Amino acid sequence: MTRLALAALAAAVLPTFAAPAQAADYRVGGVEIRHPWTRPAKAGMNGVGYLTLVNVGAKPVKLLMVQSPAARSVTLHQTSQADGVASMRPVTDGLKIAPGASVAFAPGGYHLMLMGLTRAQAPGGKVPLTLVFDGGRRIRIELAVESGAANADPMAGMHHDH
Repeated sequence: MTRLALAALAAAVLPTFAAPAQAADYRVGGVEIRHPWTRPAKAGMNGVGYLTLVNVGAKPVKLLMVQSPAARSVTLHQTSQADGVASMRPVTDGLKIAPGASVAFAPGGYHLMLMGLTRAQAPGGKVPLTLVFDGGRRIRIELAVESGAANADPMAGMHHDH
């Protein structure tokens, strides 16, 4: 192929790969859910879920709970550091997101605890979740099972016993 043909091919193909990174993976009303993922885990163990919630609407929204047939229960948690010690606590009153704001569920911060997995989470698989927001809004999403760096989460060793 000539350079011109390669450049034309690259120009045609590149937007296909770039577009999904800029768009939300899921959307309900004014809430976007971006890059929902989890790590591999064995059945019977606990798993963890990560994603980013973005309020693109004009009113505050509140994530009340998360449900999944893939786990006995799903709870919102937050990891924090105090005096060099990491601790994890449940978020019991939901999570409010102001208009124009976002909340990242990421290693070392907010995360979803998938307690008592009903099946193994293997790389390349999907884990179904339902996010329940105030006003009765619900959205079904899937966490993509991805291999993540174990040392990226200071609480990684605690998730199995939590």
